[in-house]
This record gives sequence, C-alpha cells and structure tokens, in this order.
Amino acid sequence: MAFLADEYCNYCQDILQNVRNQELKRVEDSLTSFWKSLQQDTVMLMSLPDVCQLLKCYDRQLYKGIEDVLLHDFLEDVSIQHLESVQSFSKKFKLWLLTALEGFPALLQLSKRREVTVFVKRLRRKTYLSNMAKTMRTVLENSRRASLLKSDLHAIIRQGALDISEKALRSNPSGTGDLEENTEMKCLSSLISLLGTSADLSVFLNCLCSNLQTSVFQPSRSKEELIRLAASFQLRWNFLLTAVSKAMTLWHRDSFGSWHLFHLLLLEYVIHILQSCIEEDEEGDDVGNLKEMLPDDQPLVPPDQELSRPPDPSPAQERRSPSADPPRVTLRHKSHSQCATEGSSVVVRVPGFLVDIVTGDKLIQVLLEDKATESTIRLNLPLERETLITLKDGQKFVIHVSDVSQSSENIYFRDSNADT
Repeated sequence: MAFLADEYCNYCQDILQNVRNQELKRVEDSLTSFWKSLQQDTVMLMSLPDVCQLLKCYDRQLYKGIEDVLLHDFLEDVSIQHLESVQSFSKKFKLWLLTALEGFPALLQLSKRREVTVFVKRLRRKTYLSNMAKTMRTVLENSRRASLLKSDLHAIIRQGALDISEKALRSNPSGTGDLEENTEMKCLSSLISLLGTSADLSVFLNCLCSNLQTSVFQPSRSKEELIRLAASFQLRWNFLLTAVSKAMTLWHRDSFGSWHLFHLLLLEYVIHILQSCIEEDEEGDDVGNLKEMLPDDQPLVPPDQELSRPPDPSPAQERRSPSADPPRVTLRHKSHSQCATEGSSVVVRVPGFLVDIVTGDKLIQVLLEDKATESTIRLNLPLERETLITLKDGQKFVIHVSDVSQSSENIYFRDSNADT
C-alpha cells in the first residue's frame, strides 16, 4: 500500500512538472505509460473503495496544482490565446486519461472520470469568467460609461420598471414582499452603488461574495441545506437580472450593452462560487456514492473479469444516443462442449440502469440466473464492454452490453449462437 501511494504520488508530481514546463507531449506519455504499466493485481488493489479515496486525494492536489499553473486567478490579465490553450489542454488531458483507462474496472474508471470532469468544468468556468472580466474591465475603466450605467439602473429601479411578480417576492427567505427588502435586490443595489467609484473588478466580486456568505453559506447547517439555499438564491438572482435586462430593453437605455456584460459576469460568478463550494463539500462523499452503485453481493472486481478494451463501435452505433435506446445484452457460451451449452438454463434479465450524475455515464444492471444451480449473479456493466462470468458448475459466459433499439426482455439462451 505504501509503495503504491509513493508511486502514484511520483506519477502526479511528474505530470505537474511537465505542465509547468509546458511539455504537453510528455504529459500524455506520463499518463499512458503509468496506467499501461500496472499489473492486474495492482489494478484490483486500486479499485478498492478505500484505495480510490486515497488516490482521489492525490488527484485533487494534482488538479489544483495544474489549475494554479494554467490560470491561478481569472482576474489575471492574460491573452485570449492563453485562455484557448487552457481549455484545449483540459479537454485533451481528460481524453488522454480516459483512453489510458480503457478496459480497467468500472469503479476505478468512474472514480477517475468524476474527478477529471470536475477539473475540466472548473477550468472552463474560470476561462469564461476571465473572458468576461477582460471585457467588463473596459467598461469600469471608462468613467462615462460606468456613470451612465449607474444612472440608468437607478432610474429603472426608482420608476418601478422591474417586472417582478409577487410570487417571486414571496420566495424571499425574509418573508417580506417589499422589493427593497429583497435579499437579491439589496445585493444588486450594493453593486450599483460601486459603479463609478472603483475600476477594480475584485471590489465588485468581493461585495457579491459577502452577500452570498450572508444569505447562503452562513445559514446552511448541512450539505442538503446548502444545495437548497444555493439553488434558491441562484434562481431568484437570475430572475432579478433578467427583469433588469427586460426593463433596459423596453426603456431603450443607452447603457444596455454595458449592462449586458455586467449581467453575464454577475450571473456566471455566482454559478462558479456556488458550484465550487458544493464540489468541495461533496469531496468526502464521492467514493461512498460510487460504492453504493454496486450491489452488496457483487465483488468490486469480479475474479473472472478480463481487462479488455471495448470493441470499436460501428458508425451506426456511434450515431445513437446512449440515453435514447435500451441496451442490447449479448451472452456467448465459452465452453468447448456443445452438449454443455444445450443443457444450460441461464436467464438474463435487465432490470434497469444507473447514471453517474457527474459524468452522465450509464451502468446497465444485469441479472444472470442459473436455474440448474439456483444461483444468481448481479452485475453493473458499462456499455461496450465484455465481462467473463464463471458459474458454480464451471460454465463460462461472456456478457457484452451495447446500445441498440431492442426490447430488454428476459431471454433464455440454449445454444452458442443465442443472441438478443
């Protein structure tokens, strides 16, 4: 275990150093060589939930280190070309990692996919914010444009031009129906008052953070309450900003373009802060959630499961959406004796599927029943993978799951060519 931890730590440090040196080809080589050099017993050890949790700690430190190298602060003044290269690298990194993990156990793949997906999404949010900050900074540095935006916003609010329903006001946690007492309206008013007084964008974002701290983070006592308060604030915040945009359009205000930039920045920044906070809060729960996806009586790595690559999908299969069609389950008998196949009474059932809420990946639930020995095997199988199953009487089957427009009924297999 200590040796594995040291090796994985060295692997992460090697990748981070290559990122610092901007040697992208060596990053890909490090990823590929590490995962392809692992022995099967090491892979099985890495697939255990407790080991997955340990490796996740290293992954998070690695991804935060890469973030600091590529884009430490989205308020930094960096070129558009740099932002494009950051987005391109994050996508390539995810592709390299998932390609190297092809054929590995499902739990290990899910664990790695979730962490790298969170990393890619967070970097994408930061590059979006960097682009918006770059554009909004030109508005704040122009005193005439900032003053015009401030006066137009004040005029719209004073004249009661905001089309906000009473139902939206009643959703305010304070319980008051007065627009001036609305939490989100107070936040927006604080931001408006800063226009023309400072060209430093961090002043505006710190003000917004203070309001989030008061209305979302401090009142929450649990993860569930944090998610509920965050969703409620984000919904009403989006509703308020949209109402301002509508009023600016109807009243033909000259500062509509400046407001549109401000609107996008405020909206995306709230999303980034809330999402990042929820991601950090969920760090300790990820492995538990992955473990729950496997039935209690199923080993984390079936002893007969082969580390094999998925077959190349046909062009027709590539065009299909995994969420649109039910899965196709194919069972092939591995015995050399034809009479053993004919005497088999194996039933395959497909009760449903599980979906990873982070990556959107499917795991098809397969129930394999052997009526002769009255034994049952429960499996959660990824699409386009083959799994070798050995029954108590020595019979061996290969189960393959793919996406086709077929009915997932119970099928009885009697010969070697049986196929659903």
